[in-house]
Amino acid sequence: MSLNPSLPLDGPKSLSRFLLFKMLPFSLPDNEDIVNFIVTNYGSAKKIVEIGVGANPLVAKRIKVCLPSTKVVVTDIDREKLIYTKKAYPELEPVYDNILRPQMEVYIGADLIYSLRPPTELVSEIFQLASRISCDVLIRPFFNEEGGYDYPKRHGWKFKSHGQAILYWLKRDHL
Repeated sequence: MSLNPSLPLDGPKSLSRFLLFKMLPFSLPDNEDIVNFIVTNYGSAKKIVEIGVGANPLVAKRIKVCLPSTKVVVTDIDREKLIYTKKAYPELEPVYDNILRPQMEVYIGADLIYSLRPPTELVSEIFQLASRISCDVLIRPFFNEEGGYDYPKRHGWKFKSHGQAILYWLKRDHL
């Protein structure tokens, strides 16, 4: 018999604890620096959208706390994580969306779309979306480097080191 070491073996209660643990958000050392950068540069934003929130809505939550009049939308393709986010963080607006086939109405009117540690292959999709709706883009790469995407060689991307955060920022006037 083959055992899956990632699943608990002692019944439904253990499975519930396991699933809850897997869903709990985690804080990275640069979360507050990312929030600070966004709040400093988008203090009058009407709408900010995080793409690919997963189970970690902490940055979006802090943005909403700091900018209470800003609509903060979080998107993902995992419905379970969005259900959790909606229950745990009612101040956020979780929306099911696939960046490969984006629902434009989710993003229209956004001043900023951002993504934390997106897969490299999705960065160009995020860039294209931002171009279509004419908004700024902020990427925190998966690693504290380019993550395989040549941001500096792409038209208009600016490297920003903000506290511990390594960010790539593209303003709408460079799209």
